[in-house]
Amino acid sequence: MRTPDSEGASIVMIGSFNPSIFQPLWLGTQQLIRPEEARNATITTIQAEITDFSTEWFQLQVLQTRFTIVSADPRQYGPLRDLVIGMFAILPHTPITAIGLNRHFHFRMSSIDVWHKIGHLLAPKEPWHAIMKGPGLRSMTMLGRREEGNKGILEVKVEPSVKTQPGLFVEVNEEFKPPSDGQPEGAQWVPACLAAQWDATITSAETAAEHLLDLVKE
Repeated sequence: MRTPDSEGASIVMIGSFNPSIFQPLWLGTQQLIRPEEARNATITTIQAEITDFSTEWFQLQVLQTRFTIVSADPRQYGPLRDLVIGMFAILPHTPITAIGLNRHFHFRMSSIDVWHKIGHLLAPKEPWHAIMKGPGLRSMTMLGRREEGNKGILEVKVEPSVKTQPGLFVEVNEEFKPPSDGQPEGAQWVPACLAAQWDATITSAETAAEHLLDLVKE
């Protein structure tokens, strides 16, 4: 895959969380991160309503209804998954109703013309000329599934990059929910879901981005 200017991967969960648990000291005590990582973490806030801190390789924000962990280092995507698996193996009764596995990219385009070309291909402008001047693609999201029979809902978003100009932003999100039959309580389904789906989602995001770039390959 063409090397992006920047990228990231994240795990987002919807549920009912106790934010004050998820702090660096707890992660260190549970041997989920190294003691020096826990000591050197940059803490934005730790309160009953929100925990927000970062280490050298991930940022974690936990609200009472939303958990978000992000890494911008591709070498740490596997450890990011393992860290979250470890957290909820320890906290199996945390109610979690959905998991979003995400990866995003910012690609610099070779020219303004190539940048416009991908917008023209994905969102033809002819239908819009009658109602506006200078129509352009601001954001597009396609919804589907990664493969036949897969239970995840796949979204691929394409936008102009806000980080590099002329640039393309591609975000791939796959959402999973608890099994409907024999549904386990709390977060018991989370480790198995992450173990089974994370690598495939990361790889399929690369495939999606590469396909979009190939549409305007020179």
